[in-house]
Amino acid sequence: MLSILKSAFNANTKELGIVSNNIANVNSTAFKKSKTNFQHIYSRDRSSSSNKFSGQGVGVNDPILQMSQGSLKTTNGALDLAITGLGFFSVVNEKMLETPFFTRDGSFDISSKGEVVTNDGLKVMGYLGQDNTVLKNIVIPPRRVNEDQTTSMISNINVSSNGKITATYGLDDEVVIGNFVLASFPNETGLKQVGNNRYQTNIKSGLPNYGIPMNGAFGKIEAGNLERSNVDITSEMITMLKAQQAFSGVSRLLQTEVDVTKRLIDR
Repeated sequence: MLSILKSAFNANTKELGIVSNNIANVNSTAFKKSKTNFQHIYSRDRSSSSNKFSGQGVGVNDPILQMSQGSLKTTNGALDLAITGLGFFSVVNEKMLETPFFTRDGSFDISSKGEVVTNDGLKVMGYLGQDNTVLKNIVIPPRRVNEDQTTSMISNINVSSNGKITATYGLDDEVVIGNFVLASFPNETGLKQVGNNRYQTNIKSGLPNYGIPMNGAFGKIEAGNLERSNVDITSEMITMLKAQQAFSGVSRLLQTEVDVTKRLIDR
């Protein structure tokens, strides 16, 4: 009995931790909530008869990511990009180019070198120019040298629904920079969470497939918007109350078990 109660304690504690994390990130851009994944633990007799199975408690597997679409928040920022539908942005640390991160948080900026980066400096990958085969860090030059050797400063950046990046220099000199690229996975709910709304691939998720937004099954880019988290605070609070009540119930059962055991020993 004690082992069963211990498993229940562990399960409820983990569920409270997952729900608390969901609630804490309700305002995090593009955050995807997780759901506790419970499993029954059985023991069985050597006879292998189905009638000999008995419950031995509850276990908790890795949390299940809930990849439902979050609502959009309008910011009007040129490089605030939301994805509606399937896909993740690919971002890399320049010292770890072979291990990209994937995110739906499209709050990007431009470095002093013109590199499109995340808020904490990771480089955003995509296609440059007309080359749609090799992923590179997207670079939008802040200035352009004209044919008459004069210099024009960038005045506007436009990102279309299919991810095409167009920069305007001076008053009306438009230049196509390249294209944002999205990644999809055979099992996106299997992605490994690594913090800051980022994920990495593993055996469960499978390898990424890259493509241009609105091409095939890939989603659409909504420039000037950011995706909100998909956390429903009311639902999470109800789940937390249920987990707290279950935890309290297990505590009372454990106290009863201790009292009964003590009485038997004292006899």
